Amino acid sequence: MAAKAAGVLCWTTFMATVLLLLRLLALARPRSAAALGARARRWVVGNWARGLVRIARVHVVTAGEAPPSGMLLVSNHLSYLDIPVLDSVAPMVFVARADLRRWPFWGWMATLGGTIYVDRATKRDVMRVRREMGDAMALEDRVIIFPEATSTSGDTILPLKPALLADAAEERAPVHWLTLTYRTPPRGPAARDRVCWWGDADFLPHVLGLFALRRVDCTLRFGDTTIRAGDRKALAAELRRAMLREFEPVAGHRERGDSGPATGRVAERDPAR
Repeated sequence: MAAKAAGVLCWTTFMATVLLLLRLLALARPRSAAALGARARRWVVGNWARGLVRIARVHVVTAGEAPPSGMLLVSNHLSYLDIPVLDSVAPMVFVARADLRRWPFWGWMATLGGTIYVDRATKRDVMRVRREMGDAMALEDRVIIFPEATSTSGDTILPLKPALLADAAEERAPVHWLTLTYRTPPRGPAARDRVCWWGDADFLPHVLGLFALRRVDCTLRFGDTTIRAGDRKALAAELRRAMLREFEPVAGHRERGDSGPATGRVAERDPAR
């Protein structure tokens, strides 16, 4: 456990230093600094994430193909582990709650990694976030949102909040989707408790429990079709239906595709980046 924690911290610090150096080099070409900086960030984030999942002994299996660059994705949300898992397959820009920026060390890392912050207490802030999402996609970033607006125990996928889907609906742009789930070895602690971060679990004890696991298996399924709709609420509902058809509940709580209510507690969590 201690070796994993130290490895994650050292690897993250090293890759952050590399990214800062690459960004300084990009500034030498002012006209293309933004594009060069974005490419450097994607390269560093992808390598950071692949290294981190190896250190943490997370085995990631994918089904389907990641969408092209510059697209919007929607995913269910189970844990802070979702971020390196997803980045290890295809580097992404995450949209996260504004309070993440104040987290010691990891808030700085999230900012360095390109996270877009949203203040959910201010409705007008959504407009700024939508503009920043558009700017990121224009730089060929894949932008991903967790519209459940919370991390869950993995029983089901909660109804999706549609606010950040408004631009896609207005333009009838294709929205990509994916689902992810976790498993732990038989006869060991359940993924629902040790990997999913939900309810009233405190972060530090939870992450130490995660590092104590000898292995975590993650299955990530990319949707084989995109979803379009001219209304953001309809788009959110269609995306959820598509996701539920492929969703595998954590620890097999429900049969695939069951859209019934979750049986576990759900607390407001959004540790993305």
